[in-house]
Amino acid sequence: MGDAPDPGMTAGRGPSASRSPAETLGGHLDTLAATVDLGARVADDPLRFPQRYHNPEDIEVAGAFAACLAFGRVTLFAPIISACLDEADQHGGPAAYAASLGGAPTRLAFTGRYYRWLDDADLRGLFATLGRACARHGSLAACFVAGSAAQTLEGGINLLRSELPDDASRALRSLFCRPSDGSACKRWCMFLRWMVRRGAPDFGLWTHLDPAQLVIPLDTHVFRVAGFLGLIEGRTPNWRAAVCLTEALRRFDSADPVRYDFALAHLGISGACRGHRDAEVCATCPLDPICQAPAAATSADASPRSPRRR
Repeated sequence: MGDAPDPGMTAGRGPSASRSPAETLGGHLDTLAATVDLGARVADDPLRFPQRYHNPEDIEVAGAFAACLAFGRVTLFAPIISACLDEADQHGGPAAYAASLGGAPTRLAFTGRYYRWLDDADLRGLFATLGRACARHGSLAACFVAGSAAQTLEGGINLLRSELPDDASRALRSLFCRPSDGSACKRWCMFLRWMVRRGAPDFGLWTHLDPAQLVIPLDTHVFRVAGFLGLIEGRTPNWRAAVCLTEALRRFDSADPVRYDFALAHLGISGACRGHRDAEVCATCPLDPICQAPAAATSADASPRSPRRR
């Protein structure tokens, strides 16, 4: 978790200003966050789905549903989220549809729809679970009470899990992961970011929670770039890694450490970060002077290895 190398000490990059490595890294991160094209990037982000709505209850339910399904490629999960929300809009919107399914589930909802290992029964179950939680507590916001990051997330997920039916499938239950399970809880951390952060592109609806207490949604893109910057160590993007990275980012913005998440994630989502040095592509990245991404694999590196002797 040491500071990133000073760009001035990197071979071939020339002398740097007399700032500390942490200040230098923070400046590059600020530039990255300030220059990201929010409009273009939101179009390829699950955040675009709750942005369809103006009613806070609809934003909450649509946000939770979209966040839960936001795994894998955007081009794969976006159509199913859009189709399900389109169906919900035909029944009064996400909050109203979730409430109706939570009170009297019907097998007609989302018939024939599926995503990866989630079938239409799981999609109905997710919507119904959100509806029952809203009915019992008044809103999804009420499920996530103030506390430490782990306490807030664990408490909210536990309340949601308590609304699952006894016969809920393993696939449906897997959507409600918790910090105590060791999971990075990427999708729920992302949902909290949407609801709690006050700045664009997030909503800032939940004023009872402090953005300073959020934990970064740690996906493969963020984990990889953070490693290139020397902000994180290890090989597993788990809860501990997410907390450690958030602590590292808190050095640069103690009040809003996860504000860098959107820009970092979209370096990978957009393809702007190839995962290795690329002279043409990297030259346009604000992080280039401090990035320690490896060189591209050579043809020799990529050639098949000889079979291991037994």
